[in-house]
Amino acid sequence: MMLLALVCIATSPAPLDEWYSISLAGSPAGWSHVVESIEGDVRTVYSDETMTIGRANVEVTVRASTAWTDHLDGRPISMQWMQEMGGPPIRTSWQFEGDMVVVTTDQGGRVNRAEHPAPTVPWLTPAATRELLEQRAAAGATEVTWRTMVPDLGLAPVRQLLTRIGDGDITIRGRSIRVSKWQVQTEGLPIRMETWFSKDWRPVVSIMQAPFGEIRSELTDEATAMRRTDGPAPELFMSLFIEPTGTLGSQLTASRAFMRLRTRDGRPLELPASGGQTIAGVQGDGVLLLVERDGSLLAAQDERDAVAFQAASTMIDSEDSQIRSLAASATASVGADASTAQQAEAARDAVFRWITRKGLATAFASATETVRARAGDCSEHGVLLAAVLRAQGIPARVASGLVWMDPIESFGWHMWTQALIDGAWVDLDATLPVPFTVGHILVATSALEDGDGQRQLMALLGLLGNLDIEIVRVDR
Repeated sequence: MMLLALVCIATSPAPLDEWYSISLAGSPAGWSHVVESIEGDVRTVYSDETMTIGRANVEVTVRASTAWTDHLDGRPISMQWMQEMGGPPIRTSWQFEGDMVVVTTDQGGRVNRAEHPAPTVPWLTPAATRELLEQRAAAGATEVTWRTMVPDLGLAPVRQLLTRIGDGDITIRGRSIRVSKWQVQTEGLPIRMETWFSKDWRPVVSIMQAPFGEIRSELTDEATAMRRTDGPAPELFMSLFIEPTGTLGSQLTASRAFMRLRTRDGRPLELPASGGQTIAGVQGDGVLLLVERDGSLLAAQDERDAVAFQAASTMIDSEDSQIRSLAASATASVGADASTAQQAEAARDAVFRWITRKGLATAFASATETVRARAGDCSEHGVLLAAVLRAQGIPARVASGLVWMDPIESFGWHMWTQALIDGAWVDLDATLPVPFTVGHILVATSALEDGDGQRQLMALLGLLGNLDIEIVRVDR
């Protein structure tokens, strides 16, 4: 969502104060507001965006904002990002100080601060990007490429490519505007996007071809952008279920399953081998998976040594007092002499029991929010279990992918947890009364480290609405 707004930010001229209406699959879904201001030699580009979507008849409002500050010569000063998904907002700031970047994350007064080396590859701020695009387009270029930072994708600069695909006219605010149309490709984001610019390089329309429907941002006035509709919010959750060929039956009684997956658009399918998931074979554009209920593949050496799977972060705050209390009670339930595996299972069971209001009203709350609210869906179970495991001294991360839903015999998008036990990743799902089932298909994992955005979870976007699954064999 914020990525679409960022394309507007990265190519907008000064001065700028524009409103945009946002629709999803043709239905009104929200608004965005983009402002650029200059004081002395300091320039700020600010974007605020809100969308309301339906999740199985529950409406969820998500808000995000980005503020970029740089000098007029393009030297970066700071990048700030706020994300609000039903609970207290999470605010992340990247402060550029010479060869270091200071990353500060704040949620509800709980502040985490860390220093990281500044990127060594050349990259451009949004304002510098605008200047590059104007210069190249004026020279007749039909393709412009550069590197920039995207808050959703963290500190590492990503490559963006704009390719001119044509020209046209569009009616905005009752008048016809001539636009040039450009295709936008962002490294790490497997979704096709377009931005249409007016002659003075103001973004007029931005389009993201998401699997769940076209997200369209269109220039308008404030009143139109903020106008509420009486109809239901666009449905996002149920439209993404995948009905496979064949059936898994009861996942609780299966010991292993073979499944063949392929993308509908023919793109190569790259899935991780981790935990209970093994790549059993590759056939053309398809992948044969073996998922074992009790499987646990060895972790790579760099994963075993990674501090990110052990340290507290804003999303997985293992140092929170209530999380540590829940971890201590889980450990006490099995005794101090219990094995690491027994402690991890006790943590999984404790989170399963602790979250008593299981539903879809929260989009993606942190572990600290969840341990207090005792409410949430799979993502809340996943991050809270990761935090409890880390509080026990067990490295952990979240895992994202699909899970089999027995009642409707379909796969739905899901999040669970992986714990590093005896050098191997072990899958643990706190939404279920059992540790794990063969009905899980792993697509991506993430430590949810502060300042790193959600880069590792972006792999899901290219598969939403783009995956066929065949159940080949199920062993019980």
